[in-house]
Amino acid sequence: MKSTLLTAKQRHRLGAVVRLALPMVWAATLAIPFFYLLIISFRGRSEYAQNPLGLPTSLQWSNYAYAWERGNLLTAFANNIVVSVITVIGVVFIGSLAGYAIARWVGRAGNMFYVFFVFGLIVPFQLGLPMLYRIWAQIGLVDSIPGVILIQIATSLPFAIFLYAGFLLAVPRELEESAKVDGASELRTFVSIVFPLLSPATATVVIMSSISVWNDLLVALFFLQSEEKLTLGKSTLGLMNTFNSDVPVVFAAAVITVVPIIVLFISLQKFFISGLTQGALKG
Repeated sequence: MKSTLLTAKQRHRLGAVVRLALPMVWAATLAIPFFYLLIISFRGRSEYAQNPLGLPTSLQWSNYAYAWERGNLLTAFANNIVVSVITVIGVVFIGSLAGYAIARWVGRAGNMFYVFFVFGLIVPFQLGLPMLYRIWAQIGLVDSIPGVILIQIATSLPFAIFLYAGFLLAVPRELEESAKVDGASELRTFVSIVFPLLSPATATVVIMSSISVWNDLLVALFFLQSEEKLTLGKSTLGLMNTFNSDVPVVFAAAVITVVPIIVLFISLQKFFISGLTQGALKG
């Protein structure tokens, strides 16, 4: 009996080790590319040519200075911040209101609108870029930051509405009904009662929208031409021509680009999983 008990304990411990080991292996697999991104960014050009995956003999901090200065990353960084912040605010504002309306819309119309926005997750927006470029050119939004922001908001809204609408199905209607009995309007009820309860979903929307907008290259390639309006993705791509494919310098620019997103994710990660799972499962 004692031997059987010990065997059961050993199996339990083995299962715990396996459950812990698998996420660690997965995390290590994801960390390896970032490790080499960081290592290569500190290597010299000739040193990298001789052994691309070797460790640097000395840290070449000048790669970051070259990338920052020659790639005009200060301007690109400022443009990225403007586009990302305004886009995220617009997505949260419009997405939360639309999700609330759809979730509380009783009848087939609400379901039809929900399916319409979910359909936006399936159809790639890239299919409409040529026609969108013609429209933007006609109304003067090509090579303009506002034009890029409008596109980013539109492409980020389907996911935000899908998540908010699903999350709101778990919010009791009694809270809203009691507020309306006290004389609160629909908008006042949403702002004061409902929206504060959506913080996990909002954190998830902020992270996903920020990553998508911050790392965007395709929209910038299509709609931005002026050097003073370039974003980080296009500026980093331009370094490959400026430095004749000086890979360590390009990798240094990539490190500068990804650090803000990593910091944002670490800051909001405790809300991210709960918002994503609750919104998706209940939707």
